[in-house]
Amino acid sequence: MKPLLAMLWLSLALEGRAAPASDANPPLRVASITPAARQPAQRDPAVIFYDDFAAAPEAGSLRYLEYDLAGGSFVWTPDGGLNGGAMRCQFARGQVEAGSLKVLFGRNPLNRGIRRDETFDEIYWRVYVKHEAGWEGNPAKLARATCLAGEDWSQGMIAHVWGGPGDTLCIDPATGIRNGVKVTAHYNDFDQLTWLGLRNGQTPIFSPAESGRWVCVESHVKLNRSGRGDGCFELWVDGRLEASRTNLDWHGTWSAYAINAVFLENYWNGGSVKPQARWLDDFVISTRPIGPILATTPPVVTRTSGAAGTGWEAEVASDPEGRDVVWRSKPMAADAMKLTVDSTGGEFSGSRAGKTGLAAGQDYWTRIRRRGESEWAPWHAPFRQ
Repeated sequence: MKPLLAMLWLSLALEGRAAPASDANPPLRVASITPAARQPAQRDPAVIFYDDFAAAPEAGSLRYLEYDLAGGSFVWTPDGGLNGGAMRCQFARGQVEAGSLKVLFGRNPLNRGIRRDETFDEIYWRVYVKHEAGWEGNPAKLARATCLAGEDWSQGMIAHVWGGPGDTLCIDPATGIRNGVKVTAHYNDFDQLTWLGLRNGQTPIFSPAESGRWVCVESHVKLNRSGRGDGCFELWVDGRLEASRTNLDWHGTWSAYAINAVFLENYWNGGSVKPQARWLDDFVISTRPIGPILATTPPVVTRTSGAAGTGWEAEVASDPEGRDVVWRSKPMAADAMKLTVDSTGGEFSGSRAGKTGLAAGQDYWTRIRRRGESEWAPWHAPFRQ
């Protein structure tokens, strides 16, 4: 074949095929699932605290012990959230501290906060986080649950959820109790803390491929019973257990206070590698497992803004491994940004074959790909129906 004809044949053969993902054409992800107007956390008696950021938080209010705006880096925005308002953190290049929100609850030495006549030995907390498209770097701190054990903010225990290796999260538990005595004398008294063993997560939520989408991060802490090493610390990302520590001795026999605070943090030890933003939304603290957002009925799926080539398609499964695919979309046009999970937008299959909708009270996971690509995105964007 002559060179010119060979080039023409290759051009025709490639026409209509989806281009491989690149930095300029990142892989598609499900950006979000539209939440229902009312969420279970709004009426669940197990919920200690809930903020969907429909309005800006107030510093020094009953709801928040502290709200650090970091000079305007961490502010409320009326849009950009899952369904309206959210907290937006804007890092400047090299910026380390970029704001935080601190919730105080249960018995505590500051005699402030929510439900301060109660003792909480076990909590779950969940927050949604989204990093802007093209995000780079691991910002080190995301959240922690702790026991404030003195007016000096000394701590009995800290359950850190922060940056792990590469682009993942990790859990890193620590105690300020030794031989039944509190040994910490101030906040983050690292010289006196005993570290109980780090565990790494798995999903690279800080990678460019996972940027531009909402990630569901849920954590669980249970204190040990007096004198027993039976406490635990767990981390779920998008409804999948990713890190776990059991047989933890958080407090020994010390029992002056229990878990009484959860902090959301934007603190980057080495400073941000460039100007970039992330958002936090739908923050819940509860005494029972929380899970993902409750979606509208039928659910509405929004994709990330990357180019879709010749179009795209999505699937829904009833488990995070995709063993039971319950709905497959029809081919979507390249300029379409949303689809509805119903009989018009696709076909029900698996355990929902022959049905006209998803089952109420069930958790589901989604995945997406460009038409013509062989590989799907990992199962992510969980929701409850």
